[in-house]
Amino acid sequence: MARDLTKLFSPQSIAVVGVSRTPAKVGAIVLKSIIKFGFKGKIYPVNPAVDQIGSLQCYPDLKSLPEVPDLAIVAIPAAAALEILQQAGEKGIKNVLIFAAGFKESGEEGLNLENRLVEIAKRYDIDVLGPNCLGFVNTLCPINATFGDVSGRPGNIRFISQSGAIASSMFDWCKNSNLGFSEFITLGNKAVINENDILEYFLHHKNKPLASSDQQGLSDVFPVGLYLESIVDGRRFIKLVQNLTKTNPVFIIKPGKSHAAVEAMRSHTGAIAGEDAVLDVALKESGAIRCQTLEDFFDLSRAFAWENAPKGPRVAVISNAGGPAVISTDAIVKERLEMAKFDEKTKESLQQVLPRSASVLNPIDVLGDALADRVAGAAEIVLATDQTDALVVILTPQVMTQMAKTAQLIGDLSAKYQKPIFCSFIGGSLVVEGEKILNEYKIPSFRFPERAVTAVGAMWRWKKQQMMQTNLFDISTISLQMDEDRIKNILHKALVDNQTTVDGEAANQLLTASGIATPNTAMIADIKQAIEIANNIGWPVVLKLSAPGLLHKTELDGVITEIANKEELTVAWAKLQISIKKLEALAQKDVKVIIQKDITNGVEVIVGVKRDITFGPVLLFGAGGTLAELIVDRNLQLLPVNIAQAKKLVEQSKIYSILKGYRGGFPYALSRLYELIVRLGKLVGICPEIKEMEINPVIVTRSGTFAVDAKIIIKSQEGPNL
Repeated sequence: MARDLTKLFSPQSIAVVGVSRTPAKVGAIVLKSIIKFGFKGKIYPVNPAVDQIGSLQCYPDLKSLPEVPDLAIVAIPAAAALEILQQAGEKGIKNVLIFAAGFKESGEEGLNLENRLVEIAKRYDIDVLGPNCLGFVNTLCPINATFGDVSGRPGNIRFISQSGAIASSMFDWCKNSNLGFSEFITLGNKAVINENDILEYFLHHKNKPLASSDQQGLSDVFPVGLYLESIVDGRRFIKLVQNLTKTNPVFIIKPGKSHAAVEAMRSHTGAIAGEDAVLDVALKESGAIRCQTLEDFFDLSRAFAWENAPKGPRVAVISNAGGPAVISTDAIVKERLEMAKFDEKTKESLQQVLPRSASVLNPIDVLGDALADRVAGAAEIVLATDQTDALVVILTPQVMTQMAKTAQLIGDLSAKYQKPIFCSFIGGSLVVEGEKILNEYKIPSFRFPERAVTAVGAMWRWKKQQMMQTNLFDISTISLQMDEDRIKNILHKALVDNQTTVDGEAANQLLTASGIATPNTAMIADIKQAIEIANNIGWPVVLKLSAPGLLHKTELDGVITEIANKEELTVAWAKLQISIKKLEALAQKDVKVIIQKDITNGVEVIVGVKRDITFGPVLLFGAGGTLAELIVDRNLQLLPVNIAQAKKLVEQSKIYSILKGYRGGFPYALSRLYELIVRLGKLVGICPEIKEMEINPVIVTRSGTFAVDAKIIIKSQEGPNL
């Protein structure tokens, strides 16, 4: 059930616990911030040692307040904060903000404190923001419930940050850049309220219309920027983001690509990170944009807040210098945008306002001696045509350059033509005045042209994603038939036998019950039986060992392939007997030998599923067999998966160039491969007992697909795999 956070972020009455006459204390700073920001509701300072703060009467505790406030702000240390939370519950207060650190991010003792906090919140049905957070700002209320220095300038962008330090930096940057925002919410440890609750609030909470003077120059959307160190309930997160991105851009920066970063986050906010590659796929499919750096995050904040996304990929470049223009051209190609092409009429119009030696091709070189009118004249011609979707204006500070006037004229053109303009004024102190004017006009400006182009590329990808978006998890029921009773019985037996993995024989039965084709396979007791079965199923054959926990058979010389005749089979049998003796005693007791038809003239691929800690089951496809270790061909897809998605997954792999028929060759059985992928996804979907499953290789021939070897983990292992 969604939380109603309206009174938390737009309260009509506030109690501030921990106020002080000492200006440097958090309680004093927060109270001053609330008053200075222009909060229009009632304020109740709480401190048993103080009678009055300024003109406000001070109360000894929450129960003595004359009414139940919409929000209680707790500005006292961690241990004492729990007592205040208890008082808030007894008073009937439903929204509480806790600043204090010293909870789960600080170790076991802090974790115990946080667990008690959660218990109290649940008991009294309290929505708690924090702890270990900076608070929140709502410029439309207005309220600044932080101890940060925040400009009161309203805007259309909304922020969520798990880091108070990032928020403080953003406050200062927004003030310096003239960028307003509507709401900025910091999460801290997310003990009760997490990012999904805030996204749900953003999704359903109607933004109050800004005053016309504030709205001027803003984009038509309400962007959402997130800094997160962990994600709670990844599936819900992706659904919410997908719904938001249907109308508004969402961009996110999330660290955790390296092991060191993951460890740092654990000490910071107690976050537990999932696999980063899975996050990339989840965000891509949801329509969100992932920022790689803080610089990207800041750039997109301004770009999405001030400019509408281009309606197409065509970019025109105007520059007073050749070098930066060429650099921007490379960046446009890299971002998979297009250089706008002008017709003869447009070129003739440009020739009339530019010197003969200037270039009227794209990029347009207005030359180094260009005054503001020349730059603006060329820009107006380009903006007036239907041959460009976005304009990038590059200016270097040369002797004749009029930075301020050029910025003013560009701002006027932006208001006139309502087409996205991005500027790159390259330099230092000589470009500052021009940048300030661009900020006043709400024109995104960047010190380097590549950054401007990167922002354009991200905005176009979001716009394009909007037009192509499908509902990620609402997939029609997969009609492929499976023997579910048999599947459940196989897994149940393994669990009853206290196995952590399914042995080779049972794995083969599980695949067959799922409708996934396997080579002819049989258990053998001796060499005589092996020869008899090989004659029946046809040569060549494969011998392999099978035992519970025996996952890496090749490394233990437990697989012998390409056995072409009786003599080779006899030698292979003897080799496996030696391999069996190398196994631990328990494995030797349960080991079996399997004979299997050797599938030749096919392409080896890998198909697997792993349950990600954040996003649930994730499917992997790529080159298999020995190629899996030689080339990086790792393509991921969140489950469930349908045929169309399986097809897309395969087509983005490196091995697809061979599967489709290399250089005009006859294609392999791709439709059978797509079906196998869907069946595997469905199998894991109906079997929560399966924690991880890998078929490597799946051999794809011209006529079919065969699951040759499956590894299935059904519960957490306490020791290393054999």
